[in-house]
Amino acid sequence: MKRKNLTVPSSVRRAAAAVGGLLCATAVAALATTGTVTPGAGRGGGPSVDDVRTVPVAAAGTGLVCPAPALLEQPEAGDDEFSATPVETTTSLTAAVLDPAAGEQPVVTTLGGEPEGDLTGALEQGSAAAVRTGTPPDARVLRLTPSAATFAAATVASVTTEGDLRGLVAGPCAEPAVEHWLVGGSTSVGSSGRLVLQNPGRTPATVTLQAWGASGPVVLGSQSLVVVPPGEQVVTMLEAVAPDQNRLALHVTAEGGRVGAYVQHHRIDGLVPAGADLVVGGGAPARTTAVSGVVSTGEAVDDPHAPRLDVLAPGERGGTARLAVLGPDGPVRLRGGEELPLEPGQVTTLPLGGLPEGTYTVVVDADVPVVAGAALDRKGKPARDAVIDDDPYDRAWLAGQAVPTTGGVADGAVAVPEEISYDVTLSSVPGERDPDRIDDATGSTEVTLRGVGPDGSQAWTHEVDVPAGQTVEVGSAELAELGDAVAVVAEQSADEPEVVWSVRMADPDDESLFSVLAPTSPLAADGDVRVRRVDAAG
Repeated sequence: MKRKNLTVPSSVRRAAAAVGGLLCATAVAALATTGTVTPGAGRGGGPSVDDVRTVPVAAAGTGLVCPAPALLEQPEAGDDEFSATPVETTTSLTAAVLDPAAGEQPVVTTLGGEPEGDLTGALEQGSAAAVRTGTPPDARVLRLTPSAATFAAATVASVTTEGDLRGLVAGPCAEPAVEHWLVGGSTSVGSSGRLVLQNPGRTPATVTLQAWGASGPVVLGSQSLVVVPPGEQVVTMLEAVAPDQNRLALHVTAEGGRVGAYVQHHRIDGLVPAGADLVVGGGAPARTTAVSGVVSTGEAVDDPHAPRLDVLAPGERGGTARLAVLGPDGPVRLRGGEELPLEPGQVTTLPLGGLPEGTYTVVVDADVPVVAGAALDRKGKPARDAVIDDDPYDRAWLAGQAVPTTGGVADGAVAVPEEISYDVTLSSVPGERDPDRIDDATGSTEVTLRGVGPDGSQAWTHEVDVPAGQTVEVGSAELAELGDAVAVVAEQSADEPEVVWSVRMADPDDESLFSVLAPTSPLAADGDVRVRRVDAAG
């Protein structure tokens, strides 16, 4: 089966406000020290026009930190008679940097920055992108200069067909940050969660952990502080620090450096695999959050394997969340679930059973800032030599995406590993999401998808019209007809209704092994800042 990838025109470059503010402050301080701006006649009365200059400032170099290959804790010597990993796990890293500037060389390095070793070195330059694929032995970093490209996307995917880790465990390479919100995972009986903190910087990072469960904040004690040495990663077993939690949300904050953070979660039901995936960072607390790619196979309301939505109001005040479920034919009623009471600091779960078969986006509008995520299960078939005939399941954790009020949510990219089939789900979020009036939403948003081929060339473009309040799915068969691709990019006009989207990946030999990824945002670009010379005496 051919894989389908979508990529969008990369002509739009947006600089993050936080980066711009930092660069502005830096430029002002530099000018105050060097006096490179010609003074005007502004002393004593505010600055004159001659005191103010606009100067170009280049965006700083950065790197996308990649998850390590999926793995289990190794058994003690003599305890491996019944192996939890009867088959080998295969792992791939796929990276694509779109529109790299001439002379710029995006590279893959180790977490510590070493340029030599397995799967390190420069990406191969094509006409539209620089691309690299391979098998990483451990965590990797995609290093690049933001000003040299519009989008950068990379994905690490591990496939295990049998055993406790059975599943497609996939996660994006993401920019390290001082804050991460992770919604998903559990530490109840049969579940295990490995919180992985990665530090690609040159100084130690002190990380503070906060956790919430169904009953409220989880006391972590001395385990709430973790020091991550430079160029290394630290693993914390969540069942050891936050046991018996059937739902979890984590807040990771770092001082002294920026870190990457994710949770590798897997479950077993007795002796039967019950799913494995990565819980990756989603949007920060916001009053509007969307979860794209929720798939229903028509599960009953009380089916324990029906999709579920997790929502947390992490502040000191509770509130109410109003939900809109956007389906292929428009909004779908949740049988009284349109309003969800939120207790402060408690992870609230809403089962999504009872939905008609199809793919959906759940939009959460709350009167307090919230974070959200969702879980999907997919049934597989028992292994031929399985001792128990019960059906195994794979699980995918979906990250919530904060929905801004200015549009342009669609802009982003997803790297798709080779030999993996995939679908693209897009939903147009109408401005009016009152469950009683959302059926009246009108208009549509046009999204451009582009696929980047394995050689770095533009493989195809595809225009998708997404009606307001509806979810559109571009299936794997349709994508295969467009051509092979290793990255998908999407862009929309900023003045149209917001679009959220995701990519659902599956093993073409066993589509019950799957994962769902949200897009990586555009890179910060070069920009101009206005600066004024400061007189040290005044």
